[in-house]
Amino acid sequence: MKKIIAIYILMLFAGNLKGQILNPYSENNRFTPEQVNKINERAGKMERIHSLLILKNDSVIFEEYYNNFDPNDFSNIKSGSKSVLNLLIGLAIENGYIKSIDQPIIDFLPQLYHQSIDPAKKEITIRHLMLMQSGLKPTSLSNYAPWVASEDWLQFALDQELEADPGTHYGYSTGDTHLLAAALTHAVGTSAHDFAIKYLYEPMDIQPGEWSEDPNGYNEGGNNIHLKPIDFAKIGVMVKNDGMYDGRQIISKDWIEKSISHQVEPQGISRPFEILGYGYLWWLIEAAGYPTYCAIGFGGQYMMTIPDLDMIVVLTSKPKGSAPSEHFRSIADLIENYIIKP
Repeated sequence: MKKIIAIYILMLFAGNLKGQILNPYSENNRFTPEQVNKINERAGKMERIHSLLILKNDSVIFEEYYNNFDPNDFSNIKSGSKSVLNLLIGLAIENGYIKSIDQPIIDFLPQLYHQSIDPAKKEITIRHLMLMQSGLKPTSLSNYAPWVASEDWLQFALDQELEADPGTHYGYSTGDTHLLAAALTHAVGTSAHDFAIKYLYEPMDIQPGEWSEDPNGYNEGGNNIHLKPIDFAKIGVMVKNDGMYDGRQIISKDWIEKSISHQVEPQGISRPFEILGYGYLWWLIEAAGYPTYCAIGFGGQYMMTIPDLDMIVVLTSKPKGSAPSEHFRSIADLIENYIIKP
């Protein structure tokens, strides 16, 4: 196992993350050398973990990589991509490409609305998709495989039965966010990935990996963005600082505040932490008694911000492997019992 590089080469990332690098053993950072070793030992026992970064006061105080994962490798943040998509929608609105979150998606995707479609689907808006309240039968979980096996993911998603009026019922669905990313693509006139590079990644000195596409070339709105863990952490720092990064306002404070505030009660979703609610494509969960907001992805991808502690935890994992429930329990144990209350 590698030595804990966060302690010895923190200055390597001083220019990347806003704020001065602090002494990782200071009282302000809460960790003693013994606690740092315990965190590393606990994480080292997890067969699927790839990276663990802990930031305090916008500074990296712990950074380690496991199971042959390298700091320059890209993590597939899976459904953590949905939280990044939230930022892209906000940027599209602020730059005049989308009028508001209440604009109906038929304005951007009229080709999907064939003559036999349920007229009520014309009421689906940007807001509904960001809240998982399209009313469409979800394309996640048991319906995910048929969806991604289809030739036209957008049409398949919109053609699902309307199980509730738009805006009235939560149903977690990656199809909702795929429609959202496609609407973004038509609104801005370029791919969602290229838009992200121009308005989010380049201003934050982030070099992204791939963002996979559907059979028709649309980036997967709710899945498969690849980022280096340190760059995932940068996004966490920006969001924690009300859209500001390295002296530059990347996205408005108002958008951030609304996005990470409680909007709906999610139903039918199980996590290793207690769920407090759902914002606009951000999870609100409780960890060790502290409220947090998180980007969460399949298989153990987390970017968790704990405002009361001024702390961000980034944890990425091999998405698939043996004993997933054991891995989730280990994540909860690591974060709650070793990091938050060491």
